[in-house]
Amino acid sequence: MKREYSELNMGRLIYGRGSIAFLKQFSGQNVAVIYDSNVLGEAKREKLQELIGGDVRFIADITAEPVFSDIQKALKELGAFKPDIFVAIGGGSVMDIAKAVWLYHDHPDLAFEDAFKPFQLPKPTGKSSIVAVPTTSGTGSETTCAAVFTNDETQEKHLILGFEIVPEIAILDPDFTDTLPKAIAAHTGMDALSHAIEASVCLASSPIIISTALGATIDILQNLPVSVNENDPEKRGKARELVHYAATMAGVAINNSSAGLAHALDQAGPYFNIPHGLICGLMLPYTTAFHSPHPVYVELASRLALAGSDDREKCQALVDYLWDFNTEVGIAHSYSELGIDERDFMAKIPDFAAIVEYSMAARLSPRQPSVEEAEEILRAAYYGEKPLVK
Repeated sequence: MKREYSELNMGRLIYGRGSIAFLKQFSGQNVAVIYDSNVLGEAKREKLQELIGGDVRFIADITAEPVFSDIQKALKELGAFKPDIFVAIGGGSVMDIAKAVWLYHDHPDLAFEDAFKPFQLPKPTGKSSIVAVPTTSGTGSETTCAAVFTNDETQEKHLILGFEIVPEIAILDPDFTDTLPKAIAAHTGMDALSHAIEASVCLASSPIIISTALGATIDILQNLPVSVNENDPEKRGKARELVHYAATMAGVAINNSSAGLAHALDQAGPYFNIPHGLICGLMLPYTTAFHSPHPVYVELASRLALAGSDDREKCQALVDYLWDFNTEVGIAHSYSELGIDERDFMAKIPDFAAIVEYSMAARLSPRQPSVEEAEEILRAAYYGEKPLVK
């Protein structure tokens, strides 16, 4: 029977400066904290311990993009401790490790490889739950059903997918973003922007998701340059607060649709050790041009007051806007600009492009490219050929 209704999957959102104080309500419970020591230094960990009280243990320090062995290491550190709450404080890598550790902790009989079967996760047992506290504004992992890991040996990306791992609560405290370096603010912000734009045109999207995604897109486009470039602390802080909230709503959008082609073609990131958000930002003008003209892009161009006599021209104006936006926030326009050797990159293009045949992100894009078209996009992105809407 065809379902006649839709559902918005998301956890509970607690937000505002100082909202980390919400953790007081878990006082007296067993709490396992997964964190990034670059964000949560020793002094802050002591304050957090005082804030929560009870038995609080810091079990995993995650400072890089997660790999399979990080999961095993965190589970070993957890040992026989039985948390009531897992608290993840950090960027997307921390969130992803927390989701995996929570999953394997609550389901000790779950085979490691079985967790990577899409949307076949066991139901929550109720033994414990996850609270996510993002300290960057990009991945949206605090609201999503995905956790991304790299195989230590092959360097291939693998996903745990299932609404069972969406954090029960996300605490959005912009105070954590005030000290982010400009580059990290830019890279994570571009990850969020690509989430928002890709969700707005996803084949699995819906009117409420398109509305959410476009709202997040506008907020990021208006505030990310200030977040990255403004020297006045008050103005920069307000912009970072708005980007922080928009990044979460972009996460809600992709959680109820899918990421798109810029994400599908991000394989150069782990291979050449380039930040994920930087890759997404670099690729976004190219993939937007490939999917144009599109009615949602036309609507976005109109909201941005971009000129054009027809849909194609309006979409081209949007592509040009994104190109210039990258310049404004310090995102490269090409892989060659990042110093990647031409021969090395060209040799990997067939491998990077092949993913479009089976990637869900590519399949749910408004136009799924052939492998040959994906190779053409990647070649253009290497040389920095300004994309044109056809």
